[in-house]
Amino acid sequence: MILQHLLMWNILKKMMREYKIQTKLMMNTLLNLEEQTENLYVDKEKCCVCKSLTKTKCSICYNVYYCSLDCQVIMTGGHYDKPVMQVLGSKKIQGSGANERFRLLVSDGKHSHSFAMLATQLNDKLITGELSDYSVVQIDRFVTSLLKDTGKGEKRVMIILDVTIIAPGGEVGRKLGSPQTLSESSTPSAISKPAMQPVPKQSPIKPQMMQRATPAPGLDSSLLSSQMTHPIASLSPYQNKWVIKARVMNKSAIRTWSNARGEGKLFSMDLCDESGEIRATAFKNECDKFYDMIQVDKVYYISRCTLKTANKQFTSLKNDYEMSFTNDTVVVECQEDSGSVPTIKYDFVPINEIATKNPDTLLDVIGVCKSAADVQELTARSTGKLLKKREVTLVDSSGGAIILTLWGNDAEKFDGSSNPVVSAKGARLTEFNGSKSLSCLSSTMLRLNPDLPEAHKLRGWYDNGGANMEVVNISARSGVYSGGSNEWLTFSEAEARQLGSGDKGDFYNLLGVLTFTFSENALYKACPQEQCNKKVVDQDNGSYRCEKCNREYPNFKHRLLLGANVSDPTGDQRITAFNETAESMLGKSAAEVGQMFDYDKNAYNQMFEDVKFKTFIFKFRTKMETYNDEARLKTTVMSAQPIDYKEANSRLIKSIKSITGVEV
Repeated sequence: MILQHLLMWNILKKMMREYKIQTKLMMNTLLNLEEQTENLYVDKEKCCVCKSLTKTKCSICYNVYYCSLDCQVIMTGGHYDKPVMQVLGSKKIQGSGANERFRLLVSDGKHSHSFAMLATQLNDKLITGELSDYSVVQIDRFVTSLLKDTGKGEKRVMIILDVTIIAPGGEVGRKLGSPQTLSESSTPSAISKPAMQPVPKQSPIKPQMMQRATPAPGLDSSLLSSQMTHPIASLSPYQNKWVIKARVMNKSAIRTWSNARGEGKLFSMDLCDESGEIRATAFKNECDKFYDMIQVDKVYYISRCTLKTANKQFTSLKNDYEMSFTNDTVVVECQEDSGSVPTIKYDFVPINEIATKNPDTLLDVIGVCKSAADVQELTARSTGKLLKKREVTLVDSSGGAIILTLWGNDAEKFDGSSNPVVSAKGARLTEFNGSKSLSCLSSTMLRLNPDLPEAHKLRGWYDNGGANMEVVNISARSGVYSGGSNEWLTFSEAEARQLGSGDKGDFYNLLGVLTFTFSENALYKACPQEQCNKKVVDQDNGSYRCEKCNREYPNFKHRLLLGANVSDPTGDQRITAFNETAESMLGKSAAEVGQMFDYDKNAYNQMFEDVKFKTFIFKFRTKMETYNDEARLKTTVMSAQPIDYKEANSRLIKSIKSITGVEV
């Protein structure tokens, strides 16, 4: 019995000894963990997490700044791969609306730097609050650029092109570390390397040296040897020595102008590289020099252009500036592999979201052509030129439909029979009677069946049931009395619907009779220039002065401005017809009418008598306008066609069937 107790006692002692050893080990472990946890917050000389060169996000304090001196490396011209910094503040420095730019105060924990610019494509992150003060961010793409600082030499600016938000400012809530302002004296050309200095990696978007071994012909070799290709996003009016390598996304036709300052011509093109996009315009001599040379979708080296603030009314490109060619501009085609330079950059808006956008906004849209109307002809009121347009209805998988208006050659050549996928970059949003539609500009980039992921996805959707999907057409006229552009009305119906009383004019078709014409003042002497139709002043010395062109000419051209009354069975209306429309109504050209007015007044007066009581198919635009504080309804003839009895009878039969339900 005693032996059993002794044995048990020895066993218990042994177990107690082992327990003490295990307890001591556990305590030591806990002490080590506590010391490590304390170091997580206290050690400010090394990375707070890994104590090494590897950057790892700290899930507790986000303090990841002590692996390196990021600001010093970057702001002395070095390149660092995806630096992590804290945003301490922001300030709007220029312009308003689409032209605004923001300057950031950033910190790497030891130094702060206020010469950081946010690329305009990132403005939304700041405006919406996604990027706020105290946010910790990883700068995925950036460039640095030397700008002239008056009286102080050059100042290096960091332009942030892309960021990933590691920790929102609301979560961090404070300034990390005690960063000191990075001054010129604290950024020596050679920084003494600390014991744990990282080996900087090259940034993926750093400027690339153009190969000197194969200089492009025509480009100054000294420029090649001394300059690097700059990202488009880094360009500003404060630089004058740069070369960009860019792809031509779009090129406009040559346009001419004539005003009081003289005459000229121009063309514009849209350029892009991996950092952004910009518009470039060539005038007069440069227009002749470069138009045939520059081809869409090719890549060029471009240098020695001037930069100015972009006019956002005429471009949807996301850049605050635009380029103008000068006498010194150099453009050379890139003979190397240009696959790294991207093509057109789109920012597509789903069609069902376009209804919420403001009129006159420039948008990128892609959709399947559901239907296409015939080409229509109309006369521009300002210039009197004959215009051609076609309305195309686009649909997409968002359940929306919208009309896209094509003009000129695009309208004539468009074939919608195969329901192609259509993409448009920079189409203008217009509003009429509460309905919205898109219209192509001269700068709009239009593509049929583009090789894009979005296009392939839409093609599959449309061919597999999307064609039969019910959609909401945001271009449909709102309200019962809409006065659609192709609607047939009588004068009494137009009056009952109060057409023309809105902010914009209303259009409608009418079958009417020309009951009276005003022969007096139906002609005027106009500027002989093709693009100018302003009235000239007779100088009584054989010359005629155009105030718009600010020039005198030895001749002039006649133009018609016809006033008349049109009647139908329900009422009548005073109308105005401009040159081309008046010519179709009178059956003679303005030059012939002018000849009769000058040399045969009887024939002139008889012509106006002969046209009375002729029937036409009119297309009217009606709009309430104010003259001497009195509101009057002005109705303008957009077109006047002789009646087609077969078509008119067909239309009447359809009307009878729709009203009575009786087959005729």
